[in-house]
Amino acid sequence: MTTHQDDNPDRAAVWHDLVLAGHLLEVALERQSQRDGNIAHGHFKLLVLLNEAENQTLGLKTIAGMLCYSLSRVSHTIAVLEREGLVTRGRVPTGRRAYEATLTPQGRKLVVRVLRTQRTEIRDVLFDSLSASDVAALGKISARLVEMLDQPAD
Repeated sequence: MTTHQDDNPDRAAVWHDLVLAGHLLEVALERQSQRDGNIAHGHFKLLVLLNEAENQTLGLKTIAGMLCYSLSRVSHTIAVLEREGLVTRGRVPTGRRAYEATLTPQGRKLVVRVLRTQRTEIRDVLFDSLSASDVAALGKISARLVEMLDQPAD
């Protein structure tokens, strides 16, 4: 009987741990975003993208591509964030029928506050538990995972 790579117990255990780690990280980020910003982590990710963008502005289609969200989901999320005063929405200046979102000063304050506690309570705790070589390996593996998974859908 031939053993396939999928039958390898070591690979199966690593896969299980990877999936669980991804889930637990997302749970921790969700809990922390809710507690410190009263915002869903999915919405917070969008604010972080705007915070890092030039002029803190991105087109809705660009946001959808970056987060692998549908344009409808991004539009709905922007509407929620707009009602909360965290972003503004407007037409792109080129006159196309496209829209862009801009982070407001209130949104920027929220991002700074939530990221500060995220760093001390989640990120630093994780990295402080790893050796320098572990951090380097995690960085290399994470970059490869992003490269592999961030592909357009067929």
